[in-house]
Amino acid sequence: MTPKSQMSDPDFQRLLKVALTDLTIRRTMLENEMQDVNEEMRSLEKDDKLDKLDMQIQAIRRDYDHYMQFVDPEFKLDLAEEYME
Repeated sequence: MTPKSQMSDPDFQRLLKVALTDLTIRRTMLENEMQDVNEEMRSLEKDDKLDKLDMQIQAIRRDYDHYMQFVDPEFKLDLAEEYME
């Protein structure tokens, strides 16, 4: 394993952007699932499922906020463009 000290600042910022994008996608998927649960399930099942989904969303939000502290606002990277042909 290569230590973090061997990583360049731009590589570290890129890693942060990728991680934050992943967390954003996961959070959106869970929020969409919460909407589906609200529309489809009965109340006893719904409350339990919504509590579990909310706990997952809160964990993602904490991770996102933690990693955002390390993002350099001057570093610009568009991940959509990064992986296009």
